[in-house]
Amino acid sequence: MRCKNPPVVSLLLLLSLCSGLQADVTITQLANAGVVISAGETRVMIDGMVVEPYSVYGSLPPEAVPHFNQALAEFAGIDLALVSHRHHEHNQPDFACGFMQASRATELYTSAQVIGLMREKCREFMTTSPRVHEIDPQYGAPYVIDFPEVKVTVFPLSHGTRKYARIQNFGHLVEMGGVSVLHIGDAAKSPEDFERAGLGQRKVDVALIPFLFFRPGPGAELVRRFLDAPMKIAVHIPPAEVEDVKAYMAEAYPKVMILERPLDRVQFSPSLSTPP
Repeated sequence: MRCKNPPVVSLLLLLSLCSGLQADVTITQLANAGVVISAGETRVMIDGMVVEPYSVYGSLPPEAVPHFNQALAEFAGIDLALVSHRHHEHNQPDFACGFMQASRATELYTSAQVIGLMREKCREFMTTSPRVHEIDPQYGAPYVIDFPEVKVTVFPLSHGTRKYARIQNFGHLVEMGGVSVLHIGDAAKSPEDFERAGLGQRKVDVALIPFLFFRPGPGAELVRRFLDAPMKIAVHIPPAEVEDVKAYMAEAYPKVMILERPLDRVQFSPSLSTPP
């Protein structure tokens, strides 16, 4: 199978994988590590309820904020909203509350820590809605979400030591459309923890990897051992660092994709290949 380079249409980047993937799956970048993963009518959002900039990290473009607030356009029809952990560049409780109330069919699955912060902003909704699910996956006992047309395996990954040791950070393996997509939140660069989480045994087609893993240091070995998927996408890049990261990655990791702006997206589609 040969790959064809299709035209760029607006912010849509189409990519044909030559690795046997079976269905069209689109990944849309939001702010920081936020993404929407979709196949057909099924849509999963991870760390996507972020609107405002925080510290050095990014935000949604102004034209997308009304869509987010009303669960329209890019944010319409979200079946599952997943949150890796409580940090503000991954989930903003005020905006998360607003989205969950505007998007009346979305199911939220996340940790007690994230739910606790959201409860401070919309207590009645968070304590009474049947669409809010507090989960507590353990090493060796992941939490599995079986939803029509999608399966999500949620497992713990350490956020680090000292002040980060108590933060619940979840990895998510999303399987839909014949493609498995891995999102690791803000996982610490710990081979022992990755091994404990079982990442060496999981089949991954697309890995969403924080860009710091590609810097010199222990992250590169973790990518090689645990995150070496056929397609790797660097995420969580501060906006002011995008050009520097692009230049570095083009030399050190030329096969790793970077989606430069919120709402950029890539589609994995065997239908884009040319005939033999």
